[in-house]
Amino acid sequence: MNSVHVIGAGPAGSVAAISALREGHRVEISEEHSVPGFPIDCSGLISKDGLHTLSDIIDYKKYSLNPMHGAILDFSGHKMKIDAKKPIAFVINRASFDFALSNKAESEGAKLTRNERISSQFRGDSIIGADGPNSTVASHFQFPKIRRFALTARCKVRYDGENQHFIRAYLSNNASPGFFSWLIPHNEEFAEMGTGTLLPRNPLPALHSFSKRIGIQLSKEIRFALIPLECRKKTSLRSGGKNILLAGDAAGQVKSTTGGGVFFGTSCARLAGKHAFTPELYEREWRALYHKDLRMHKFAHFVYGALPDPALNLAGKTLSFFKIERYLEERENMDHPTRILHPRLAAHCLSALMQK
Repeated sequence: MNSVHVIGAGPAGSVAAISALREGHRVEISEEHSVPGFPIDCSGLISKDGLHTLSDIIDYKKYSLNPMHGAILDFSGHKMKIDAKKPIAFVINRASFDFALSNKAESEGAKLTRNERISSQFRGDSIIGADGPNSTVASHFQFPKIRRFALTARCKVRYDGENQHFIRAYLSNNASPGFFSWLIPHNEEFAEMGTGTLLPRNPLPALHSFSKRIGIQLSKEIRFALIPLECRKKTSLRSGGKNILLAGDAAGQVKSTTGGGVFFGTSCARLAGKHAFTPELYEREWRALYHKDLRMHKFAHFVYGALPDPALNLAGKTLSFFKIERYLEERENMDHPTRILHPRLAAHCLSALMQK
């Protein structure tokens, strides 16, 4: 029986392990923390479609905190509300969700070793690095580096309880250069407030400014997270008779626009487990299925990051002029920009123009 060593027991690592097990391989997982899912490194906002892709592994509804019907976007002073009038995403308890995924991997036969940080003593015939943006697997095997990152700062706060089922995102390159600020309700009383900046800028001053701007007091416990904003140029290779594959944040399989990585990370991780012994097929398949969307997220982020605030405000007004919020409400897609940039978009804009 072929053996696979997965580094990291986050969602990507656990899904890669389960996928490899279902291919008939022997799997062990090394997790550097004592409990998978801790510390919590992300907001826990995942699209409904993305969660459905994991339905054969986990029942996400058990971990749902709050359904999201849309978003209120602030383009440097111009607000636009997108309301699908039904859940299109969920805020989930990420700690419990991640822990349940690792338990599922164990229940299907994976050997999970906690408190084990792997830097060189890799085991198995194939190695899957799902160990985050500062991947030791990627460093050890000299994969191409990720050069663009955002650093986020966030905390749990009390808020006014309004618009409980809507994400609030604030786009301003003066306030949060290269990224954005947000308020994500968890229920009618508590929300996550956060901000991100393009490295090397520090997001903490931006978070304090954001707190004052919206009139919500920061809590004492502020958490930081590093988010890759581009895919590695190569995510698999053969070295010393072993197959090496990267998945999730370690590979940079993250939406540059929002920092969300669960959908693309776990989708690619599933392929990594499937092709653990044919790394060239893994590289080819994940890029064929997902790279175009990830490139479009990267392009959108690059354009947004280059716009001064007056241009962002004008962009928001232009989108509202063409009633783009209505188009987005109908499309209901957070993950695939290729499905939004459809011939119907041109027809929608023409229709909106004719109604003026």
